[in-house]
Amino acid sequence: MPELAPPVVAAALLFAVCGFGLTRLLLPGRLRAREALWVLPVGACAQGLTMTVLGFLGLPFKVSLGVTISAGVVLAVLALRRRPRNREHRGEVVWPLYAAVLVVAVALLPMFLQGYVSITGNGSDAHLAVGTAEFLQHSYPTELNVERPVDRMPPIWRSKFPIYYSLGAVATLSGYEPHLAFSALIAVMLALAATGFFLVARDLLGAGTATALSAMGLVALDRMVLHTGLHPYYNQTWGFFAFPFALVLAWAVFRPPEGGGEDAARQAQHVRAGGWALLALFVAICAFAYPLALPFPGIVLAVLWWLDRRRRREAGERVARLGDLYRGRRSLLWIVPLGVVLVVPLLGVVEKVESAARVVWPTHPLDFWGGDLAGFIPTHWFFAMDGDWAIPGMVAVALLALLCLARQPRPVAAALLAALAFGMLAAAYFRQRDIGWYFQFKLLAFAAPLALACAVAGAARLRLAAPVVIGALLLSAHDGARWELQGTGFQLGRPLMELRAFDRALPPGASIRLDMAAPKQLWAAYFLSGHPLCSQAPLLATNYPHVPISRKADYVVVDKDLREPFDAVGPPIMSNDAFRVYYLRADLPGPENCSQRSIEGIPGPSLV
Repeated sequence: MPELAPPVVAAALLFAVCGFGLTRLLLPGRLRAREALWVLPVGACAQGLTMTVLGFLGLPFKVSLGVTISAGVVLAVLALRRRPRNREHRGEVVWPLYAAVLVVAVALLPMFLQGYVSITGNGSDAHLAVGTAEFLQHSYPTELNVERPVDRMPPIWRSKFPIYYSLGAVATLSGYEPHLAFSALIAVMLALAATGFFLVARDLLGAGTATALSAMGLVALDRMVLHTGLHPYYNQTWGFFAFPFALVLAWAVFRPPEGGGEDAARQAQHVRAGGWALLALFVAICAFAYPLALPFPGIVLAVLWWLDRRRRREAGERVARLGDLYRGRRSLLWIVPLGVVLVVPLLGVVEKVESAARVVWPTHPLDFWGGDLAGFIPTHWFFAMDGDWAIPGMVAVALLALLCLARQPRPVAAALLAALAFGMLAAAYFRQRDIGWYFQFKLLAFAAPLALACAVAGAARLRLAAPVVIGALLLSAHDGARWELQGTGFQLGRPLMELRAFDRALPPGASIRLDMAAPKQLWAAYFLSGHPLCSQAPLLATNYPHVPISRKADYVVVDKDLREPFDAVGPPIMSNDAFRVYYLRADLPGPENCSQRSIEGIPGPSLV
């Protein structure tokens, strides 16, 4: 607890300061009964986007962080003076917050078991994620800084600046290096995502508090939701976090006004203005962090927009158009600067959407789209099912979800059914294609939790049978979560982190050769980045940057699983439980190519 608490508390306080004012000023009135549950999610979006803009404007990282926090405090004071405290239902706020704390604890359970802070799973993007955050802490977003473990923003991640500014900010406030704050922030984001599904069940599906809490718990314990955070898919976790909040806000801005007359129309207009602003925050984070997730809130928005537009036209109301954003030359005062500042992240989003669109065609090969998976993940894992009851359980989830949607207002039912149909059909399509497992995983990782939330809301309508059915779903999810936690290993052990001490102990400017398996070089190069590095067999044929090829160097770091290199001199000068450091012979043939600048990997498609 003493090691894990600082980044968790830092994330909560940072997001609370950045989100309170915006939430109090902008949250639609229909959602204010649970306003406290929106503060941290809104703050997470606002903080990352604000620091992205300030970073591109050239402000140093710590100055940018200070300005962002100060702006949050000013907005909070302004909100307190303009808007009185809302009458919230304590049970509807306290219980979800308590459940969110439990979700954080579950996501951090592997580190409680191993006894120290590290990074879990086998997702090799983690070294790039923490390295990118460290890069942004010390560099301009588009520059080259060879003094950092990741010396530039990875080209495949050009749209993802906000979420790495968030990681860098949490690490700075907690006093931790990014790799030590990483897992704690992911746990917080999983808890916020689960809170979002509580709001989906409560405010979108109209479920009671106990039912919404059950939906929150079911999604949080879903095996593949935990898998996403524990392995860790950092970008996808942020996209998943933004997804449920975007759904709730989409219905809030398109929900028909209650009553009639000018007062009702005026109130609806005010609700839409604040709701649209918050919706834009969550959709922007979803787009920048994980463009592959955009179709889900996009489909819901499109269906709600079309039905609302038709309703308003039939009522004789004027409908807004895109051209309404431009209201003369004065509009250019905010349109042009905003476009200039966001041009690089927006180009990254366009690039990802374009590359994703190409793979839909059956003739397009998926050889480069396997990701870090080796095959299809069992479909029932996504639906919190396992064992002999997996198929009947999935059928029951589908029937309960349809029962829920059948009782919803027509726009809600149509929008959610369209999103679910897209996810399920697209996942089934990629299930039939060679090397389609990566896309099946990504699609079901968003569609299945939504189906589970709908299933719980549907089960609540079974009256006397409801507790039994919901309890069975939760027990099934608990069993899957237990297996996922037990099967999660650790990619970053203490010996690898101790290489940072080797890095400080070796003479400045001395070159180091890495004699170890190519995958291990990712983290080894991260912690030895203060020196020129090289390897005789670097990690090639991937998107990841790698060290140069060279035999000649001043020192060699050897994996203890390997024999002592024959070109080493004398006994080890440093060692730990996994690595040894030797002098290398000075008369080795050939040039020395070691460098602090990494070599870019093979350019290729990526949606990570």
